[in-house]
Amino acid sequence: MPVSSASVTVRDDARALALIQRHGRTATAFRALGAGLEHWFLDDERGDRGLVAYRRTPGAMVSAGEPVTAPHDAIAVAEAFVAFAAAQRCRVSFFATEGILASSPRFRRMLLGEQPVWDPQSWAEQLSHHRSLREQLRRARAKGVTVQSLDADAMREPDRRALLEALIDRWFASRTMPRMGFLVEVEPFAWLALRRSMVAMRGGVPVALLSMVPVPTRDGWLFEHLLRDPDAPNGTAELLVDHALRALAADDVRWVTLGLAPLAGPVSGWLRTTRRWSRPLFNFDGLASFKRKLRPQQWEPIYLAYPREQSSVRAMLDGLRAFAGGSLWRFGLRTLLRGPAVLLHALEWMLIPWAVLLALAPTSPWFPSGVVQGVWVFFDVLLLFALRALRASGSTSGAAARRAAWRLSRALAIAVSLDAVLTIVQAIWWNRSAVQAIWWNRSATDRALGWAVVLIACLGPAVAAVMLWGATRRMNTLRH
Repeated sequence: MPVSSASVTVRDDARALALIQRHGRTATAFRALGAGLEHWFLDDERGDRGLVAYRRTPGAMVSAGEPVTAPHDAIAVAEAFVAFAAAQRCRVSFFATEGILASSPRFRRMLLGEQPVWDPQSWAEQLSHHRSLREQLRRARAKGVTVQSLDADAMREPDRRALLEALIDRWFASRTMPRMGFLVEVEPFAWLALRRSMVAMRGGVPVALLSMVPVPTRDGWLFEHLLRDPDAPNGTAELLVDHALRALAADDVRWVTLGLAPLAGPVSGWLRTTRRWSRPLFNFDGLASFKRKLRPQQWEPIYLAYPREQSSVRAMLDGLRAFAGGSLWRFGLRTLLRGPAVLLHALEWMLIPWAVLLALAPTSPWFPSGVVQGVWVFFDVLLLFALRALRASGSTSGAAARRAAWRLSRALAIAVSLDAVLTIVQAIWWNRSAVQAIWWNRSATDRALGWAVVLIACLGPAVAAVMLWGATRRMNTLRH
């Protein structure tokens, strides 16, 4: 099984597409053409034998699903890729495999979640027994939502593309976390000749988009992107799915999936804990519930596969870095800069003990006078109530509510930015000399504690200002 060195180092979409069309049997196969992935090919005297599309992370190579190859070659291709990575001193994991690698003694597997599967031929009959889903479809139609199928030329039309890109921006603005890549890169305008696209319209404006990619050897389709405007009527996403399944049924398609519902099903204990505690940042249960209410015929397990000599924790962290586009710390910082609602809510709760501490603290050496101390306490109490008002207005849909939330968020961002500047000025002008005079003869620990309080007082409003400006940018996108 010789490995072509030229194939290892050069991304080749034409070769990859040929293998996908010949051997693509998994929901992740088409993802090999996605942005940011590298290609590794295994060839022999018969030509290309297999493909691994992967993302490099520090010290690791993370495969986007199973190797794209014939089923009987999957293990051999995967083991050859492990050897290739080992020669470069890199770990390997196969993220979102459908389990075929588990039969090799070289690999272990961990359940990541499940993917729902439908047979479009039985969709109409299923729907006839699902009253609540029919009611959702009725609500969307009653609100004037219609569905259009768009070919590649229609998707490329400049005005329509601009509207769809605005829809995508609004969808992202409503998300807690920043954009991710790897298997969840949103690319509805890539490879349009191979996709099927459907748009939900209301009043001449797109309010939801469904983009499908083929799963060739199953003669099936993956609903890769299902994006809904945050102000779209209830039932809009369900109406898109209904329209798509009926269209595919007319084309005699027998296999469709909405892709992985992460952490769904009987995952391990620490993943169940993650699912429960991460809800403010990502609602795994909510995503699985949406897919579950569409009544799939079955749920297929999806795994993380990795060599036996590696740690499952390292393999999972490598996968998360692939989605994050690198450092998890940088991804966390990007999340902070977005000013997500969960962090603004945490800021509310932190303001309560902070305001109490300010009120109870001795005036000297922390404040130039009692009046200044009272002003800071009053400002923080006012800020607490303003943040609660922002949370209430931000949770309400509608154009007027979005505008009100944006105005309030902008006003708070300006106010807290001024607070940060004035706090730093006070720290330099007053606290620097006052703290030094009082604690100069005390222990090093006392002096360090005093300066730590000043540093926290300066960093707190600065971080809060950054979060509020991030929230303001997101709300500005949502209000248009």
